[in-house]
Amino acid sequence: MRSIPARSQPENQFDVDTGSAEQLPVELGPRPDDILPDSLADAVAQAADATAAAINGGINRCQVEIHLPEYWDPISGPIFPNKGDQERFWRMTRRFVEALAAQTGATSVKAVYPDAGVAAMLTYQWTDKSFAVDSLNARRPVSPEDELVVICCPDPFGAEECQRTVRQVAEQDEKAGVMERPVVLFNQRLSSGDVGIGLNARRLRETFLKRFNVTYSLRPVADVGTVFRRYPGLWMVFVEEPELPGRYRMVKEQPNRPAGEALDEIIMQALNPGAAAGGEGQPQQQGLLGSIGSTMASMQRFMRSLSQ
Repeated sequence: MRSIPARSQPENQFDVDTGSAEQLPVELGPRPDDILPDSLADAVAQAADATAAAINGGINRCQVEIHLPEYWDPISGPIFPNKGDQERFWRMTRRFVEALAAQTGATSVKAVYPDAGVAAMLTYQWTDKSFAVDSLNARRPVSPEDELVVICCPDPFGAEECQRTVRQVAEQDEKAGVMERPVVLFNQRLSSGDVGIGLNARRLRETFLKRFNVTYSLRPVADVGTVFRRYPGLWMVFVEEPELPGRYRMVKEQPNRPAGEALDEIIMQALNPGAAAGGEGQPQQQGLLGSIGSTMASMQRFMRSLSQ
């Protein structure tokens, strides 16, 4: 049974090395939202577990999304407003790579970072790491000896290099006459709403990403809900449970990722089930706005609780 998590302390904000939240003595029984992580460390562990299960099941192109609002903007990507945020952000990738390697049994692992500067910084800081580090702008960031490749946080500027790196893995495997080695995209932002990217390039990126199975996804939705998926499960949409602070109600479960207007409709219907019926006028609208405001505050509390 899952307990209500305590509010996090500021110094522990989104630290992947911080364990599960302190539990209050309030047991609420088994519920669908038990599947949601209780901390950032828990989310990373869940992501590694789900991705390892997919790889061990024969899926060799995987994608993981842990998009927390304090670290991630849907347009600009990683953000580091507080001292130490950048270190904690990159440490999250390390914990994921190490956990995934342990669960897949891979002994030669390559983590590929967005640029040479980040790769050099992490190589210097992580002298005790158990995996190799390289960058997307290296001429050959992967080698035939790499059993598992994790491309960490590629952005639109490195989209071509990311695709080239994945092609290199496939070409090396084809030349050696072996099965495709697993490649994992961790918190990619290759396809975004950036202005200036051509339609053909956008389509190429979207086609490229369709080859990757999303094995784990934790994404807030405009501060009013969250979309969640953990392989091999279905996609789920959660909103606040008003009568049970700290708990969330699953309002939709489906095989495909909910997005766009379809996702908006799911959220709106969940916050105000009578909205579609109409005919209530202004009072109904005020009720909907009040529900949205309440859920926004609650979802912010949930996302912040992952720091504990």
